[in-house]
Amino acid sequence: MQDMPIRKGDWNDEESIGALLSVSFTDDPFVRWLLPNSLDFLRDSKKDPRRAYRAAFEAGTLFIIGDFAGAAVWLPPGAKSDRTEELGQSDPSPATGSPAYPPEFPSLISQSAAYCPSDPHWYLGLLAVDPAYRGRGVGTMLLKYSLAVVDGDGLPAYLESTNAANLSLNRRFGFQELAEVRVGSSPPRFPMLRSARPQDA
Repeated sequence: MQDMPIRKGDWNDEESIGALLSVSFTDDPFVRWLLPNSLDFLRDSKKDPRRAYRAAFEAGTLFIIGDFAGAAVWLPPGAKSDRTEELGQSDPSPATGSPAYPPEFPSLISQSAAYCPSDPHWYLGLLAVDPAYRGRGVGTMLLKYSLAVVDGDGLPAYLESTNAANLSLNRRFGFQELAEVRVGSSPPRFPMLRSARPQDA
């Protein structure tokens, strides 16, 4: 596992990233609350890379480990945040093939977004690990590698964890919980911030 290479992804990887999301988030509490229907979930996973993380593809801040054992998708400073806030304000329609989201979704996203820094920062849109590789250090290697890139800018990093099981990994890399945001029947989201750590510090 220590020899598993990490590389930058590009648009040629879009389909494989969609497939990775479909297996990595099948048991994610937030994603499955949002998309409990399996067909909706699979369709959404395929659309997600282009719709949510175009800026990462274009900036070369998508990092893939091995043969898609995992991926870390970062939005660089100044890039628009991922699509969740936009989706929370939209009115999905069956006519367009968009699923109906839970009524608490807009409020949950709005309350979570309030913790996002206003100053320049890196945003970790997602960290996905194929279940076949879980427990083998894939997430650790991805975070170590990508945070070295982030630290080269001397800027803070921000994420919103949707699974409490991942909090300990994030904490090990210096992320601190800002809140536990929950609205109605929703599972919690955990805004987390990592202070700037210049690479030569």
